[in-house]
Amino acid sequence: MNRVQRWLACTLLGGVAMAGIEGCDTKSSPTAPAVPLSRVVLSPAVDTLQVGAQAQFTATAYDTLGNVVTGVGFQWSSGDSRIFTVSGGGRVTGVGEGSAPLFVQSGGQRDTSWVTVFTDIGWVRQASGTSSELNAVFFQADGRTGVAVGAGGTIVRTTDAGATWSRPPSGTTFNLNGLWFSTASEGWAVGSNGTVVHTSDGGQSWARVTNVGVGDVLFDVQFAGSDSGWVVGGSRTRAAHRGRRRVLGGHSTADELRTPRRRVLGPARRLGRRGRRRDRRHPRRRRHLVHHPGLTSQTLESVWRRGPAVAWSVGSQGVAPRTIVTPDSVAWELRNAGSSRQLQDVHYPTDLIGYAVGFDASLRGMVLRTDDAGLSWQAQAARTSSRLNDVFFVDALRGWAVGEAGTIIHTARGGRQ
Repeated sequence: MNRVQRWLACTLLGGVAMAGIEGCDTKSSPTAPAVPLSRVVLSPAVDTLQVGAQAQFTATAYDTLGNVVTGVGFQWSSGDSRIFTVSGGGRVTGVGEGSAPLFVQSGGQRDTSWVTVFTDIGWVRQASGTSSELNAVFFQADGRTGVAVGAGGTIVRTTDAGATWSRPPSGTTFNLNGLWFSTASEGWAVGSNGTVVHTSDGGQSWARVTNVGVGDVLFDVQFAGSDSGWVVGGSRTRAAHRGRRRVLGGHSTADELRTPRRRVLGPARRLGRRGRRRDRRHPRRRRHLVHHPGLTSQTLESVWRRGPAVAWSVGSQGVAPRTIVTPDSVAWELRNAGSSRQLQDVHYPTDLIGYAVGFDASLRGMVLRTDDAGLSWQAQAARTSSRLNDVFFVDALRGWAVGEAGTIIHTARGGRQ
């Protein structure tokens, strides 16, 4: 039976009648068990598979005395058929990247497993549909909906984890440098000539905000909630590449990271609309950190914070400072990821696992990973020769990096081969 025939059979006949057909997402009620059940156990509890691959799950029913009940009919269903389907016999087939629950129930009892589907191991190149340089990327916590922005007002958007990208109009031709979503629907991008564009539908459409009141180059934007945010920028012309910018001045703790020689707009309450608060498990970095006097003379390009006293930064010649807690204060400790590496951005999805992107001495794209909170860094196969400007992870495994020539690379396995 080919795919079309199977789809028609599942759709028209459905349910128990098609329980033996692979790929049917059976949702009809199973035959009631002969005895009352106390629980249903689904195994395995967690599993991963590639797109197109299959995995067999099993369900076991128990009566009120704890004995296994045989001959029980089960109802299987997928939490998201865009990610995987499940047959009436419990065989799961990967459809598209993402994570979703697998449900089984019988006799009023139910159990759940979690299925993660990925496209490939390591980092893979995604077709962005643009050759413009991309400067920032942001993904929602579902790991499927994301937006990237860049040169010439370029905006690209995906709803399938980057398998395909669309090109919504941005309403501007100025370069866009920073990007932030305060909710799943509300987002802002900022850039040259004081440009701020806003979306209220998850990035499907954008409109320029006209009451900003400055003509500066705006580098980044961040919202603390749904209606309070900040934009940071400078009055001088932005260099062709981030690695050529010089950042001066600074503070010594992760408590207050400021950029005194760049103009800050905020709190930007007029840019916001009330809505639900963004999941704070994924705090955004504040880019363009100014260096602590005496810590390093190198330019620092990005900082990521996971708490008031927990922060990391990266910059030119591989500098990668991190905060450490001393008996009486919080201080910056200078670390280095390799002097031939120019680091443009950093993201820590956990307190130990972090990723940094940039370019090496030959101007080729580079991705680094740390598993010990920045004590040591290991290079990963970036699978691109393009310089990388920004990186964003939704968890320890799923992340995206963007850069010159419309480059987008993605991993669903933590960059591991």
